[in-house]
Amino acid sequence: MIIFIIASVQSLDVQLINLQQVYYSVPITANNFTYNLIVDTGSDTLWIFGRQNDRRKYYECNNCQAIMHKRLDYGLGSIQGTQFTQLFEFGNQSLNLSVVEVERVQDLESLIADGIIGLSKQYPDSDANLIDLLYNHTIIDAKQFGLLLSDQICSANSLLTLGKPNTSNYVGQLQYVNTTKSDLWNVYANSVLISNGSHQQMLESNKQLILFDSGTSKIMLSTRKFHSLHNIFNDDYNLHCEQVKHNYFHELVCHYTTQFPHLILNINSQLNLTLLPQDYISYCGYNYFLQYRCYLNFQNLDNDDEIILGVVFLQKYYTHYDLEAKQVGIAQSIYYNRDKLSVSELGNQYNYNMLYLSFMSIPILVMMIILSMNIIRMKQNSDEMAQSSEGGRQQRGQEQEMEPITFSVQSAR
Repeated sequence: MIIFIIASVQSLDVQLINLQQVYYSVPITANNFTYNLIVDTGSDTLWIFGRQNDRRKYYECNNCQAIMHKRLDYGLGSIQGTQFTQLFEFGNQSLNLSVVEVERVQDLESLIADGIIGLSKQYPDSDANLIDLLYNHTIIDAKQFGLLLSDQICSANSLLTLGKPNTSNYVGQLQYVNTTKSDLWNVYANSVLISNGSHQQMLESNKQLILFDSGTSKIMLSTRKFHSLHNIFNDDYNLHCEQVKHNYFHELVCHYTTQFPHLILNINSQLNLTLLPQDYISYCGYNYFLQYRCYLNFQNLDNDDEIILGVVFLQKYYTHYDLEAKQVGIAQSIYYNRDKLSVSELGNQYNYNMLYLSFMSIPILVMMIILSMNIIRMKQNSDEMAQSSEGGRQQRGQEQEMEPITFSVQSAR
């Protein structure tokens, strides 16, 4: 009897770390060093900070043959370095991957990871990219990957699924959308609505280009659309929002209310992607002036008319990326529960900390005022004493000048 043993090829799950609700990183090892790299669906390159960047952990290719010099420009900042092929350990697998050893950085020095691993739709022909290698080595069952992102900071329960989707990662069925012809994970939406149920406004009534980008933390709008959203929030929903500059971008800060509207991306007749206020509000809390404000996860970006859906969106929706079919599958994440929170519950710990700091600052401020007044009073007293002493000296001098001179005459005997 002949027995055939068929090896089963399945998907591969790799744990991701939530880095302060900004990025998600994956571990990868080379030369006995483990690097934490940001998973970036908006990039096509794997790069790691090199020795020249004065970081605690850096990458240096040993006994490698340089392929080319490479420069990458991002929405904010750029990197330059030399590209090599290096043997990496990834998910218990050994793979020769193309990597850029970064020599020069502009505006990305504060990145809280060791580099980036790009998972865009298309790769340069010269690159040995991760998904192709895993599939060609029969480690995964399809040229696909998915992102299951938890909002628990510094936890390892987020997943990068390599291969076909795992149905336990999402609710219901994946709705697949065809991507555009670009190298990135772009799709078109039919329209973008702002609605509270009884009233709605069009943010965009024509085709809207959308990018799924795990390398971006918030929802980014073109400057024109950002201003339009600001005006709709104020004119139609009376939210009293202000544009506040944070780092290089403008963000929206609004008065607290329970009447924030929904943001609805109408992809097609079968798929609406809805962001509730709990999804796009980062937190509501007291500022240093004890004013209660809500801080929104919208930022402006000077780019083409594109909406970039970053981590804020990807925490609500599980997304699955098919490199061969060139489609993105979308379904609600199993981790999503922000709809069970009220707007006032967003950022409670931040509120308590801010209140504590504000109240603690009151006695400190009073003590500083008292101390300042005492110093001023002491200086005044010192000045008065100095003036009094100077006046006394002047008066004694005058008395000495006016004192009569007496001559004593002795008679000679």
